[in-house]
Amino acid sequence: MHDPAIERLVEAVAAHLAKGLPQDAAVAHFIRSTHGALPPHRLAALLADGDDPQGASLAELLLFPGEDTARALEPALARAGLDGDGAAALAERLAAAVDRAVAILPDGTRLAVPMDAEAAARFVARLGPTRGLPEELADLFRRRFGEETALRLGVAARRSGPAPWSPGGVSLARAVASRLPAEAPEAVATLLYLVAFLGGLAAGAPPLPALIARHGRLSAQLRRARQQELAFSKSNFETIAMTGARLPYLHAPDIARELALCEAAIVAATGRPAPDTAASCLDMGVAADAAALFAALDDQSA
Repeated sequence: MHDPAIERLVEAVAAHLAKGLPQDAAVAHFIRSTHGALPPHRLAALLADGDDPQGASLAELLLFPGEDTARALEPALARAGLDGDGAAALAERLAAAVDRAVAILPDGTRLAVPMDAEAAARFVARLGPTRGLPEELADLFRRRFGEETALRLGVAARRSGPAPWSPGGVSLARAVASRLPAEAPEAVATLLYLVAFLGGLAAGAPPLPALIARHGRLSAQLRRARQQELAFSKSNFETIAMTGARLPYLHAPDIARELALCEAAIVAATGRPAPDTAASCLDMGVAADAAALFAALDDQSA
């Protein structure tokens, strides 16, 4: 069935593929390390050879929508608002309309990349057409934080947000976005963190309790990381490992950064800091027998 929204989106995606997919330095480094210093015409021949596995791998690498492509296509994707059936129709129509894309390397080299039905479906899936922001959240982000931030959050949702958004996820994001101070330095980072967090939740998980639980785990990890840092300042890895201590990789600055964003989201949503869910110890003295132990417990509960 002809759907004008899908047709307009096909036109937008096809125009962008013809204009060119910008590639970053990491892609250029991969090409050099894998294929050597091949001139552009040799790379083009490699891509054109559909029977060469190396060419197929290179084509798949180049047909990945990077940040520039995601930003360019986000407005069209948001207007289309596709569901699963719409995404399948988009892939089908794109395969019929496009047989090649252009990849632009950092040095300006333009490479023609063949695009069959399988490649078109893979490219559409990577665009995340069903993972967009709910309209009410997109409007709220624009009003409170401006068009640029709304675009960044829309792209983030395409890449890592939930699909579909649950009512609980929408409610939590709305509460956080409504109450975060728009001028706060970490406001945008907090919202980006929240979108990614919601995208990683298991289906049916209540978002706010899960966020508070994540805060508790991060707090415990940060304490452990600082304990390890203290231990390493007094000894070395080999000596500590010989004692049988388990030493997971815990990078305190990264954990502290995530913990701060998690805390900011919880404060915005609830109006208070996250509860301390860590276990605590209390010295109740020495109990000579069971009766004395129960007496001590009674004293603490009184």
